[in-house]
Amino acid sequence: MENEKHNQEQDQAMATPMQQWELYSALNRECAALPDLDEQWQELSDRLELSSPDAEPVAHRSVITRFTPFVKWAVGIAAMVALIVGLRLWIDHNAVSTTQPGAAYDITAKNDITEVTLTTADGKSREMDGHDMTIKKPAERAESSQMLALSTPRGKDYHLTLADGTQVWLNADSRLEFPEAFVGNQREVRLSGEAYFEVTKDSRRPFVVHTDYITTRVLGTAFNVRAYSQRDAAVTLVEGSVLAQVASQSIQLKPGQQAAIKQAQLRVSQVDTYPYIQWKEGFLYYDNATLFFIMQDLARWYNVNVSFDDTSKMQLRLHFVVERSKSLDEAISSLNALGEVHIQREGNVIVID
Repeated sequence: MENEKHNQEQDQAMATPMQQWELYSALNRECAALPDLDEQWQELSDRLELSSPDAEPVAHRSVITRFTPFVKWAVGIAAMVALIVGLRLWIDHNAVSTTQPGAAYDITAKNDITEVTLTTADGKSREMDGHDMTIKKPAERAESSQMLALSTPRGKDYHLTLADGTQVWLNADSRLEFPEAFVGNQREVRLSGEAYFEVTKDSRRPFVVHTDYITTRVLGTAFNVRAYSQRDAAVTLVEGSVLAQVASQSIQLKPGQQAAIKQAQLRVSQVDTYPYIQWKEGFLYYDNATLFFIMQDLARWYNVNVSFDDTSKMQLRLHFVVERSKSLDEAISSLNALGEVHIQREGNVIVID
């Protein structure tokens, strides 16, 4: 009886936050205040314990929700066949019960710049022409250097060569802070968003990439850093060696490994690096990625908002590839052609129903 009462209390606690998502229904999507993507998604993830974009799915087409004590008990005593059938039924039941009719989740724009912008230390900014820029190496080693910041809007990326020869591909909706010339015993930059680095080797001066979530330290190598939010923060090593750091925890990565934050700790997994670097080659490339993760990138690249009227579709996993040069309508058509989801466009909003 006590366990049944405890389970009922848990179900009631789960129902309360879901009522909040009804505020974002299709009826009031255009007039309600737009939510902060990172904050709202983190809150939803914490309450429903949704898996991360790179986690293994329990079932291909169902939202993954909280395992109750009863399910844990059933796992221990059920036969394998009964477990698979029962788990699928349990997930399907919870997908219905925790997703209210008409509930929606919105992915909204946060970057209001429209062109690639370079900002100097005194706060002056100018828009950049073309698709790349090279910082000239100083004739003599400088004792001091001013800081610069390169920002990309949604829908545009940029290639930058730093003063030491390091090449950086900056993805859309990103910002890189770097010195005009590297001074001292370390070469340090700060990233918000996503970038791919090919670091010029210098055994005397490590290259350090700071983000709000992970610090990456290298001598010379090629790697991708994603740091749009804590939930998707990750370092993916293509070649060479890097040291990924979170607080007092440090992990040395080998090529083909990825370090990501899981429950405030760095976790290392073996990955195929190909999908993680195709964005710099002009593709939106996803292999077994959640639809929510895919739509985040599409919203960022095409500068649109996304509304999940059916939130159970968030955890649908897909293999999807489209050229970034394709139009938004072509990308939506390609997604619909997979036959797994129905997506329509309403002006500047993509709706998954």
